[in-house]
Amino acid sequence: MLTVGIDLGTTATVIAVMRDGVPQTVPVDNGRKTTPSVVNYGENDADDVAVGRKALSKTDYAHTVFSIKRNMGSRDKFFGKFPEEISAEILSYVKEVAEQKLGDSIEAAVITVPAHFSDVQRTATKRAASLAGIKVLRLINEPTAAAIAFGLAEKTNGVYAVYDFGGGTFDFSILRLVDGIFQVLATGGDNYLGGDDIDKAILEYNINQCCIGKITESERLRAKLVVKSMKEQCNFGESVEKDCVLDGKTYLFRLSPTLLKELSAKYIERTFEIAAQVFSDAKLSYSQIDGILMVGGMTKMQVVKDTTREHFKTRIFDNIDPEEVVAFGAAIQADSIVNKNRNTLLIDVVPLTLGIETFGGGVDRIIYRNTPIPTVQTREYTTYSDNQTGIKFHVVQGERALAKDCRSIANFELKGIPPAVRGTPKVEVRFAIDVNGLLSVSACEKNTGIEQNIVVEPTSGLTEDEMISMLESALKNAAQDKEKSAYISAKMAAERQISFWESIIDEIPEPERNEVGKEIEWLKESISDDKTESKDILSTINKIDDIVGRFLDDIISERLSKNPIKISEVKK
Repeated sequence: MLTVGIDLGTTATVIAVMRDGVPQTVPVDNGRKTTPSVVNYGENDADDVAVGRKALSKTDYAHTVFSIKRNMGSRDKFFGKFPEEISAEILSYVKEVAEQKLGDSIEAAVITVPAHFSDVQRTATKRAASLAGIKVLRLINEPTAAAIAFGLAEKTNGVYAVYDFGGGTFDFSILRLVDGIFQVLATGGDNYLGGDDIDKAILEYNINQCCIGKITESERLRAKLVVKSMKEQCNFGESVEKDCVLDGKTYLFRLSPTLLKELSAKYIERTFEIAAQVFSDAKLSYSQIDGILMVGGMTKMQVVKDTTREHFKTRIFDNIDPEEVVAFGAAIQADSIVNKNRNTLLIDVVPLTLGIETFGGGVDRIIYRNTPIPTVQTREYTTYSDNQTGIKFHVVQGERALAKDCRSIANFELKGIPPAVRGTPKVEVRFAIDVNGLLSVSACEKNTGIEQNIVVEPTSGLTEDEMISMLESALKNAAQDKEKSAYISAKMAAERQISFWESIIDEIPEPERNEVGKEIEWLKESISDDKTESKDILSTINKIDDIVGRFLDDIISERLSKNPIKISEVKK
């Protein structure tokens, strides 16, 4: 049984494992270190699910879900699925393929979340992992995970900032590292600020320049992939031009390094505003930190690096791949938990203030943001009218003075208080936050011992009955013979892959095309006679995936520019 670290990102997911004391990425998606966090549900069959680059290779973007992380914890549905279920598809995929690559089953994981994720979003992430059959050892904040990886690599004490600019979220944290102890001093962020927003700005600019009218959502998604690839190419300092097919017409999109800088400026400036607040919370100045660790795909952009270095006037650390470093830190933490390694101690903080709504609609703050976790805080309340026999409590999260402007977390009531003159009963409310950043609340009337306890669950997302039903469905075949189950899984994987490979084989150059063709024929024969062992089938699947993976990005790019979607094909 293995334990791993998983960075479940907005645009990409990475899984890592410890090997001989060193974190290593598991190449999951056609041999790549990152798996696009993209899911496609077949147009004619909702059970025909494609994840990662296979989802991107589909021309039917009307049935494809991007950036689902931004919807975590909501009751929104996409193709009949809650965000937790779609995230579970991604986690199931990376788990299954990683197990094939590693030759062992994955039992548990440390999973990372944005530092600014609410209690609702964190709980939804844990539920997604449960649906994927993964036990969550701990949820840790993404900037903190990155700092753990950095600390292991550098072994340098000091105060560091983590600038985490990803595809969909931004986090900024300041940490102190002393002899393996990581203490988060302050953190802040925005769950709706990332590379997606810059891609959208580039797209809107080109739509306006080309005088393009209204386009479908599916076509917009296709066009965003075009400008995303342009952004990545432009990062090398050259102007880029690409054809983009919309509504049957071909338009020429343009992007230059100067234009990229202009379109990115307001989003980068927003990250600096958040950073300034975090420095204020930590009571530190820019000159008091020893450097900034660059994390997230957007920090690969030269304009982000240059602007950040100039703004903070300090050393930039980018020696670890910013797309891998978060998963590395999660893997290190997972190994530390399982092997009880005390050389690394993590002290994280509460990202948002938690409190109780008071009479009149105000908020009594009980646990302030940037309080180290785990933590327990208590507060005493009483009745506000004579003979009152119950007190209702509304738990909220946020920094606003009024409860209506904060996020509602939970409601509960302490009943059975003996009638008395107002102000006489003494009710102690206890807030406890565990190492995952999840909250439980209890209330006890001190004179009688009457008590009410709740573990705060999300006020949106999957209900407990829905969750139980899904888990029962997922586990219904768990008692089957292990080898038979493994063979069926391998056969199904081969059948799915064969269909995909055959759809693109003509776009693979020789001699690799001929080699792939021979291996496909061997697979077809092997799965038809039910005699080949599952490990041989999986080995052949991996071999073909490794060959196909060398050409998949080029195939996708070519299809994006030459394979238009007709309006009649988009399902309304």
